[in-house]
Amino acid sequence: QRPTKDAIMKDPITECFAAVASEVMRRPHEFKDQELKDVLWSFSKIGVRHPALFQKMAKHIVGRNGRGFASFSSQGLGNTLWSFAKQAQLSQEVIDALGDSVKLVSTGRLAVYETSCLDIGEDVIKRLFVRAAEAGMDTGLSRFTNQDLSNTVWAYSTLGLLHTVFFKQVEKEVVSRMKQKRVKFRGQELANILWSFATLNAQPDETIVDELSIYLTSLCRGKNGIDVQSIAKIFGQRQELANLAWSCAVIGRYPKELMNILYMGLVGTSNDPEHTKQVFNDNGLQKSSIMTLYYVQVAADIEAPELKLSLPTGFPNGWGEGEGEEHKHAKGDENDLIEMSSSMLTLTVSRLQKGVSKTFDRIGFDNILEHVIDTNEIKDEYGVQLPQSPKEFLSIDIANIGKKIGVEVDGPGHFVCILDKPGKPTAPVSLKNQFDDRGENRVNGPTILKHRLLTHLGWDIIHLPYWEYQHLKGDKNKEMDYCQGLLEQSSKW
Repeated sequence: QRPTKDAIMKDPITECFAAVASEVMRRPHEFKDQELKDVLWSFSKIGVRHPALFQKMAKHIVGRNGRGFASFSSQGLGNTLWSFAKQAQLSQEVIDALGDSVKLVSTGRLAVYETSCLDIGEDVIKRLFVRAAEAGMDTGLSRFTNQDLSNTVWAYSTLGLLHTVFFKQVEKEVVSRMKQKRVKFRGQELANILWSFATLNAQPDETIVDELSIYLTSLCRGKNGIDVQSIAKIFGQRQELANLAWSCAVIGRYPKELMNILYMGLVGTSNDPEHTKQVFNDNGLQKSSIMTLYYVQVAADIEAPELKLSLPTGFPNGWGEGEGEEHKHAKGDENDLIEMSSSMLTLTVSRLQKGVSKTFDRIGFDNILEHVIDTNEIKDEYGVQLPQSPKEFLSIDIANIGKKIGVEVDGPGHFVCILDKPGKPTAPVSLKNQFDDRGENRVNGPTILKHRLLTHLGWDIIHLPYWEYQHLKGDKNKEMDYCQGLLEQSSKW
């Protein structure tokens, strides 16, 4: 039960945090870099949202005559960005707690993006992360600890912000460290780093996955070789393994040794879910991890069949978290964001989606909204090992089932913002260039993976960026011409 406002106001800890926030907002210039970082980190770490404080601090850092990031330590830089991203993510936890009692316009990844813009201001939050990237590169990434790098790239990916030059330098630094093995990575750090690259569609060289495979193979080898116990010593939670597996699928690279380690850690080798739960000291796989394994299994089965990866017989029965049991993973952990980043089953219909569907009706394209493909359909057609009972798996916004033509109406949650490539979208979308960058917009990793899976399943998928349709301003003839032009690019029409 949520405490009342009166109870919150009388809580001494709340009063303490409120007093600190008031003083920092009143005289931020009197606080050292580390002190500012510690205040922001403390609010986000214990889960207290304070938009006014964070907006004031963002403007203090990057506003006119702001202090900037030049004097921040690498830890201070990473923790500050982490704090801003976590503040936005906390809004999603409030949404989850309220459940059906609140009607929302945006949920999931988009809600987090929008929260950061509403809290801080879109221009300010972008400027904050641009200046941070520039300061990090000026300082030199060699001064960043593995945790600093992990926190920093996680913050960018959580808010859907990509600085391509900075991420390329992070990629080089991480690959170099894995090759030289001069500093030991923790499993969570590696998972967060690769997940961030995949989520933002940062387009890393495949070398990073190959080097990760070599590095983890060495790291996970214990006295008895590589087994579930040795993997559990590196990865504290199986969600981290799921993050890595999903990232490999997004990037489209499946090193045999790495995939075997990830599957071994997630589902063991003897179809014994209770043993794996004991080793990892958890209650089973989270729902998001189970869905992630479905997506990875389909992708790997089609794109890397030589690996012969398979899920245990009867999966997921017995492998999921027990109902009614106290979950041992911490709610709100940054790894939970994979549920937002990897979900390819979205059964909500937007007003824009309905309008686009009606326009396709007018030009003679029979369609249904939110066509769902279940696991049986995939299993029967491709022989991919998936659950015996039907499970909703993929959805298509607008679909003509007979011709297998689908239209994905890509709203803001399907894109990331490229901070070092400003500008407005230029050329209209076409099937040949629909994943090209459009000004500061780039299609994100989850959208790329979903497209590949649907294409493997025989669908012609057309992507409709939200701004192109909105720019038609309700002109019926222009809308019909636009949709007709998209259809004519499909070989199936």
